Amino acid sequence: MENKKGPPKFYKNTKTNVAKIFRALKKAHEEERGFMTVGEISRETGLHKWTVSRTVDLWMPYAVDCVIPEEFEQIGLRVKFIKLAKPDMTEEQVLRGLTIRLDES
Repeated sequence: MENKKGPPKFYKNTKTNVAKIFRALKKAHEEERGFMTVGEISRETGLHKWTVSRTVDLWMPYAVDCVIPEEFEQIGLRVKFIKLAKPDMTEEQVLRGLTIRLDES
Protein backbone atom coordinates (compact mmCIF):
# COMPACT_ATOMS: atom_id res chain seq x y z
CA MET A 1 0.00 0.00 0.00
CA GLU A 2 1.32 3.42 -0.94
CA ASN A 3 1.63 5.99 1.84
CA LYS A 4 0.52 9.33 0.42
CA LYS A 5 1.14 12.21 2.72
CA GLY A 6 -0.67 15.36 1.69
CA PRO A 7 -0.92 18.78 3.29
CA PRO A 8 -1.82 18.96 6.99
CA LYS A 9 -5.49 18.50 7.69
CA PHE A 10 -7.38 21.73 8.35
CA TYR A 11 -9.99 21.17 11.03
CA LYS A 12 -13.10 23.34 11.18
CA ASN A 13 -11.90 25.08 14.36
CA THR A 14 -8.32 25.73 13.23
CA LYS A 15 -8.85 29.44 12.63
CA THR A 16 -10.56 29.90 16.01
CA ASN A 17 -7.83 27.88 17.74
CA VAL A 18 -5.06 29.95 16.13
CA ALA A 19 -6.79 33.12 17.35
CA LYS A 20 -7.15 31.74 20.91
CA ILE A 21 -3.49 30.68 21.04
CA PHE A 22 -2.37 34.04 19.63
CA ARG A 23 -4.38 35.92 22.26
CA ALA A 24 -2.87 33.85 25.09
CA LEU A 25 0.66 34.45 23.76
CA LYS A 26 -0.03 38.16 23.25
CA LYS A 27 -1.35 38.45 26.81
CA ALA A 28 1.75 36.67 28.15
CA HIS A 29 3.96 39.10 26.24
CA GLU A 30 2.06 42.13 27.55
CA GLU A 31 2.44 40.76 31.10
CA GLU A 32 6.17 40.16 30.40
CA ARG A 33 5.89 36.44 31.15
CA GLY A 34 8.14 35.40 28.26
CA PHE A 35 7.83 31.83 27.01
CA MET A 36 4.75 29.72 27.78
CA THR A 37 4.46 25.94 27.82
CA VAL A 38 1.86 24.03 25.85
CA GLY A 39 0.14 23.25 29.16
CA GLU A 40 -0.09 26.91 30.15
CA ILE A 41 -1.55 27.84 26.75
CA SER A 42 -3.94 24.91 27.06
CA ARG A 43 -5.22 26.11 30.45
CA GLU A 44 -5.64 29.71 29.27
CA THR A 45 -7.43 28.81 26.04
CA GLY A 46 -9.46 25.79 27.15
CA LEU A 47 -7.95 23.77 24.29
CA HIS A 48 -6.48 20.30 24.73
CA LYS A 49 -2.66 20.15 24.90
CA TRP A 50 -2.55 18.03 21.74
CA THR A 51 -4.60 20.66 19.88
CA VAL A 52 -2.33 23.48 21.07
CA SER A 53 0.85 21.60 20.16
CA ARG A 54 -0.38 20.51 16.73
CA THR A 55 -1.81 23.94 15.87
CA VAL A 56 1.44 25.68 16.83
CA ASP A 57 3.56 23.18 14.87
CA LEU A 58 1.46 23.00 11.71
CA TRP A 59 -0.31 26.32 11.41
CA MET A 60 1.69 28.91 13.35
CA PRO A 61 5.42 28.43 12.64
CA TYR A 62 5.53 31.87 11.00
CA ALA A 63 4.11 33.53 14.13
CA VAL A 64 5.89 31.85 17.05
CA ASP A 65 9.30 30.96 18.39
CA CYS A 66 9.33 27.44 19.79
CA VAL A 67 12.16 26.02 21.90
CA ILE A 68 12.52 22.45 23.13
CA PRO A 69 15.48 22.41 25.56
CA GLU A 70 17.86 19.56 24.82
CA GLU A 71 18.63 19.17 28.53
CA PHE A 72 15.01 18.19 29.18
CA GLU A 73 14.93 15.76 26.27
CA GLN A 74 18.02 14.01 27.65
CA ILE A 75 16.09 13.11 30.79
CA GLY A 76 12.96 12.08 28.90
CA LEU A 77 10.95 15.30 29.08
CA ARG A 78 9.70 16.94 25.91
CA VAL A 79 8.63 20.42 26.94
CA LYS A 80 7.92 23.10 24.34
CA PHE A 81 8.42 26.73 25.26
CA ILE A 82 6.51 29.07 22.96
CA LYS A 83 6.35 32.84 22.50
CA LEU A 84 5.36 35.23 19.74
CA ALA A 85 8.10 35.67 17.14
CA LYS A 86 7.05 39.27 16.53
CA PRO A 87 5.19 40.68 19.55
CA ASP A 88 3.92 43.64 17.53
CA MET A 89 2.09 41.29 15.14
CA THR A 90 -1.69 41.72 15.18
CA GLU A 91 -4.33 39.00 15.28
CA GLU A 92 -5.39 40.02 11.77
CA GLN A 93 -1.83 39.46 10.48
CA VAL A 94 -1.65 36.03 12.12
CA LEU A 95 -4.98 35.00 10.60
CA ARG A 96 -3.93 36.38 7.20
CA GLY A 97 -0.77 34.24 7.45
CA LEU A 98 -2.97 31.24 8.19
CA THR A 99 -5.09 31.98 5.11
CA ILE A 100 -1.96 32.17 2.95
CA ARG A 101 -0.78 28.81 4.32
CA LEU A 102 -4.19 27.28 3.53
CA ASP A 103 -4.06 28.60 -0.03
CA GLU A 104 -0.62 27.00 -0.50
CA SER A 105 -1.85 23.60 0.73
